[in-house]
Amino acid sequence: MSGSNIIELRQSVNRLDALNDNITLVTAAGQLVGTLQRERGLSVLITDTGTERLRSRLVQSRERTNQQLINLKQKLGSVDITSETKALHQGLKLATDALGQLPVMRERVDNEQATPDEILQFYTAIIRQTNSQLNELARDLSIVSLSREVNAYFILNRLRELLGQERVIVGKGLLNGKMSHEDIRQLAYNAGRQRSLLIGFESQTTVEPGGELSALTTEFRQKLLATRTPNELLQGMDADVWIAKQTQLIATVQDVEQRLITSIKETATSSYESSLNELWRYVIISPLVLLTALFLSWLILRYVRRQIMLADSVFQYTQDRITITDADGRILDVNPAFTRITGYKKREVLGKNPRFLKSGRQGKSFYRSMFQQLIKDGFWQGELWNRRKNGEFYAELASMSAIKNKRGEVQNFVGISSDVTERAFAHKEELEFRTYHDALTGLPNILLVRDRLEHALSLAGRKGDMVVVVSIDVDSFKNINAQFGHAVGDKVIEQLARRLNATIRDGDTVGRLSGDEFLLVIEGGESELQVNEVLERIKSELSETITVGSYTMDITVSMGVTAYPQDNNDADTLIRHSSQSLHQAKRNGRDRITWFDTHREQEQAKLTELIKRMELAINNDELELFYQPKVNMETCEVIGVEALLRWRDPERGLVPPGDFLPFIEEHPFSITIGNWVLNEALKQVSEWRSQGVELPVSVNINALQLLDNQFLDSVSTHLSHYTNVSPKYLEIEVLESAAIGEIHKAADVLAKCKKMGIPVSLDDFGTGYAALDYLKRLPAQTLKIDQSFVRDMLTDEGDLAIVKGIIGLAKAFRFEVIAEGVETESQGKNLLELGCRYAQGYGIGRPMPAGEVLPWLSVWKFPEGWSGYESS
Repeated sequence: MSGSNIIELRQSVNRLDALNDNITLVTAAGQLVGTLQRERGLSVLITDTGTERLRSRLVQSRERTNQQLINLKQKLGSVDITSETKALHQGLKLATDALGQLPVMRERVDNEQATPDEILQFYTAIIRQTNSQLNELARDLSIVSLSREVNAYFILNRLRELLGQERVIVGKGLLNGKMSHEDIRQLAYNAGRQRSLLIGFESQTTVEPGGELSALTTEFRQKLLATRTPNELLQGMDADVWIAKQTQLIATVQDVEQRLITSIKETATSSYESSLNELWRYVIISPLVLLTALFLSWLILRYVRRQIMLADSVFQYTQDRITITDADGRILDVNPAFTRITGYKKREVLGKNPRFLKSGRQGKSFYRSMFQQLIKDGFWQGELWNRRKNGEFYAELASMSAIKNKRGEVQNFVGISSDVTERAFAHKEELEFRTYHDALTGLPNILLVRDRLEHALSLAGRKGDMVVVVSIDVDSFKNINAQFGHAVGDKVIEQLARRLNATIRDGDTVGRLSGDEFLLVIEGGESELQVNEVLERIKSELSETITVGSYTMDITVSMGVTAYPQDNNDADTLIRHSSQSLHQAKRNGRDRITWFDTHREQEQAKLTELIKRMELAINNDELELFYQPKVNMETCEVIGVEALLRWRDPERGLVPPGDFLPFIEEHPFSITIGNWVLNEALKQVSEWRSQGVELPVSVNINALQLLDNQFLDSVSTHLSHYTNVSPKYLEIEVLESAAIGEIHKAADVLAKCKKMGIPVSLDDFGTGYAALDYLKRLPAQTLKIDQSFVRDMLTDEGDLAIVKGIIGLAKAFRFEVIAEGVETESQGKNLLELGCRYAQGYGIGRPMPAGEVLPWLSVWKFPEGWSGYESS
């Protein structure tokens, strides 16, 4: 056994001996990061939304942060600072020092002096600084299994950070009642990163998570990403409930972290004892090795002290590189192994500093720390990445000693190192493969598939080719696991992976995302029809009977598909769209192929842009109410006005209602618009009453607003703001179709409006599908005849018959009736003859701004043909 082997064993023993101290520090630091993440989230939510109900939680979170900070400082004070613990100790000490500014930031938060971005930046900087120190722990671990366990711990650490960010993003949305497109993008990105980290975690550790980590994807988060109207979902979730659930998920990750730390400690202890026994075995059982090492040391010491040649039998023929320098680092001698390893001949390096070998992979701070330890302790050992004369990088396991005279002055430095490049690169390649491939099937994971998809998209963008993204999922796979066990389920997944690999072309990519879900990227498809034929063939082959041992099972698969450039988006969006289509295929009955509806997505994008623009319109006071008069044709009295929404766009001018209202009527934003209209209408009635004008106003209420659980409370709140406006001055107009949608609930809401003293009318009557039974059950006072029947009633017998029928129904059910769209004196006279007293339309008055209503009242004259007319 060579001296370098003994050094390597000694190095392993020393590192493992110190690892328990490092694990103690890592555990304390990880707990501090967890409390900082929670404090950051609550501070941002309170500052951004002004929600004070989270204040008590913030106080508790700060107390826990203080406790964990004290705990970490105590651990830092109790750990022996050695060459193995020094770097981590110093890094964590810097992180705790940075927290000296924590009281200042907390005071700024409490005094509302800090912005959400400043808070986020402050806490995130400290969290990242701490995490970066923790990530250094695995760098020099030569035991592969232990290095993977430590890597798995850091994966959980990053996963916890992403869950904390997710808690803030959704929490803000719940407290504000809305989420922006950028919020949804960030949420989707976080979801993808979480999935990738979980895959990486499974490939790094043997610790069984017990199913906890598979439940990290909350149903509510998935619904937000899947729906086209996320703001609707926000109404059904309480912010406190969400924050509590997400905090519990983070606690779940911390539980797995704790089990992992325990496993790391056990592995480290076992490895330490094994390495120590191995070292003693070589020392005791192999005295020749010991004598050789002592002889080598004696020869080097002789050279240093007496400046004579080392024994040729050792110096010339050892396989380890030996370098001897003076106190200033100038090379005095090297052995033949130096030339064999580096490529430099002895005459080329004498008098030079060994720094010319540096590869650049290790920074100044690394070498600074190395020489500080060498001077202080007289010894350093570790792994170096250097560069050969031909430019190749190579790894060395090195030890350096400082040779001092009797006065303690350094006279020489001696370095002994072994070439471990092959082992280092093999380890690196293994880690890289595990990072980018699925552990069970060997298929690319989401990281590698996404990378290849981005490359395919860049090529397709230049050539105009098609790129197809397919999400594939086994139908009811959980039943296989439940009936036959997870071991059989894994075998099924392996068989499906082999079938998929056998069906794709060389240029295509298939990967496993997680569980029973695969992702397929097909490049160069010519048409949707051709792709469908390929997918049907793949689906058929995947659905063939599978046999695992004595078990035989029939399966089916569902596929969700989207294609670039029809779906002209980036890689992440295409993957999300294929996943959405897969969920749609499941909802449609499984065992099918469903394509992503790009047209619907484009319409959704237009709707999102329209809503965003209308939000600005509200903030910029671009919306306005026009008012159209309603009159009693018998008495020629103005009985009220109808409020009609208008939009004065700075670029397009006055936008017709038909250009925006129909598109938002089924979106929750229409409730926001409806509340704005209610408030503005009541404000106008209040102003008119203060001027001595009694003018009731009617407002249109769509189905979504009428059936909203907050509608009645909202109406009451608006009325309470204007104490001089009685409920009788507000009339609610409901579309006939809106009332029919949920007749029981609509009837209940309208009855409560009536009880409050608010009149109700059914708008556009005759255009829907109401049955006579509905008229009996709906507590409305007025029916409005739609203008489409009034317009041609004098020339179209069918329209006239409908008008007569509606008037007859109104009388039978004791409704008042009002006609819309009256444009001529003859139309009004004919309506009077039929028994309809009330009307509105251009023949009476056009919709007008509020400022023109009172002047119109002072000059309006009724048609002479109506004067004094009494209906039969």
